[in-house]
Amino acid sequence: MKMKRVAVAFLLSLAMAAQASATESSSSTDQFVTDANGDTHVIRRSQWSDFNGASVAVEQLLKSDGYGRLIYRYDEQTEATKLYHQAICESVGMTPSSGEGIAGGSASGWACEGESVEGELGHQIAPKSVDWVTTTAPSGQVPVGVTYHSTGQMRMQSSVGGQRRATVGVDNGRCTYTDVKHFSGAFTDSGQVFVACIVHQSRFVNTSMDVCIPRRCGSHRGTQFAR
Repeated sequence: MKMKRVAVAFLLSLAMAAQASATESSSSTDQFVTDANGDTHVIRRSQWSDFNGASVAVEQLLKSDGYGRLIYRYDEQTEATKLYHQAICESVGMTPSSGEGIAGGSASGWACEGESVEGELGHQIAPKSVDWVTTTAPSGQVPVGVTYHSTGQMRMQSSVGGQRRATVGVDNGRCTYTDVKHFSGAFTDSGQVFVACIVHQSRFVNTSMDVCIPRRCGSHRGTQFAR
């Protein structure tokens, strides 16, 4: 299976690195680095599934957009991070999003895209077609005291080009990850957005999945039970 091959390649690339265990007390740790231009960026390390029942610490390079937001761009990542992004998307039958990710607070996440049509094929959507968005928030039982990931799902159609913004949230927005894409013309799009979070006591946790396209927004609320 292609996903397993990519996952194995990723794990081999980290075989010599010391990986934190799944009982990490926080969902992520940050290291600040300065590039040759004097700009400071964040290397965020967080726990994610190794696709074999355990976890690995994955690093993401996040750059400030000048407005206090930390931005993830696939093309700026190390090969190991790209391989992991590919693997987690292939695990749900998708590919890494071509958009920009926004990590909320200390959270980390990933965005994957499924079927997406724009441009010449997108013009087959009539200008007066109904614009629509469907979303599904994370739900179910989650562990206490360890980092876990939650997934929001989305599908949509837009009769005009513009921005598509999708945000998955956990614990009333304490952990969020946003994916932003831009389309030049009418489009259909689908995808999933992942976010890592940790809950330290047994309780119910509110979740959300919010998506906006130029003429329509869609929202869904869910509940997780941490135990």
